Amino acid sequence: MAKVFLTGITGFLGSNIAEFLISQGHNIVAVYRPVSSRVLCTAYIDKVEWILQAEDDEWVNKVIETKPDIIVHSAWLGVGHLERDNWDVQLLNIGFLQKLLSIASKAGIQKFIGLGSQAEYGTFNGCIDESHALNPVEAYGCVKIICTELIERYCNYYKIDWYWLRLFSFFGKGESEKWLIPSLVKKIILSDHMDFTEGNQKYSYLYVNDLGLAVNHIIEKKGRTGIYNISGKSLRTLKSLIESIRDKVDPSFKLNFGKLPYRANQSMHMQGDSSKFVSEFGDFDVSDFDDSMLKVIEYLKEKFNGEVI
Repeated sequence: MAKVFLTGITGFLGSNIAEFLISQGHNIVAVYRPVSSRVLCTAYIDKVEWILQAEDDEWVNKVIETKPDIIVHSAWLGVGHLERDNWDVQLLNIGFLQKLLSIASKAGIQKFIGLGSQAEYGTFNGCIDESHALNPVEAYGCVKIICTELIERYCNYYKIDWYWLRLFSFFGKGESEKWLIPSLVKKIILSDHMDFTEGNQKYSYLYVNDLGLAVNHIIEKKGRTGIYNISGKSLRTLKSLIESIRDKVDPSFKLNFGKLPYRANQSMHMQGDSSKFVSEFGDFDVSDFDDSMLKVIEYLKEKFNGEVI
């Protein structure tokens, strides 16, 4: 089993990746800020080697001393909508990456796994593979691309295997309440209607646990370094997804489709072709979508009903 240094463990993606890797027997080292909430890590908090990320950067030396085999970089500043085009915020991610690369070379790690985004491709329609042109429309996607270049060149120089996963649409426990699925469940519990576009957009949602499986494949298997799309196989319209969630929570809740306009340059089909990854490492989209969604809905119902009480 590997010792994995995981960044972003207190966030949506990182917390779920950590839970899966721990279930596979890997040892996790993670940093956290004094203001970080570790509520998403409650189930396994005692199984993580925690290091406080103070401003003096002593945490860097402490991580190196743990001698990790793998770095999984899921942390990112400025994920929220209001900061995605804020260059000052997004550029801070490069400084943090610099520290991680220093750890990578000094600790002699074997593999560096970073999480990218479909935002690197910009606006597109269809199922695209890794050869699709990069045309980000926000600072978020631009800086992700810059980080990819830095990781590739640095790791090649130090002979470290590197992997950059361009993530598409995900759902699971720990999503921001501002995102579609949590906001919908909360609205159903607290109100009697919600307005939407016509809902004809098609997305390929993937259960976040399957991202943990994909990362685990890279940790445990030997495969070519490079960039890989990570996306669900099945397409669903937003309308059908929303109706399905509504029916599971409260069938009487009114869904007002067509009340809102599509945003400018709205993508109507967003999906990644993950065949390159599957060919190299094996399948990862293995969870039953309906069962996984039901688990998430029950989790959200308990969470939001508790807030009402």
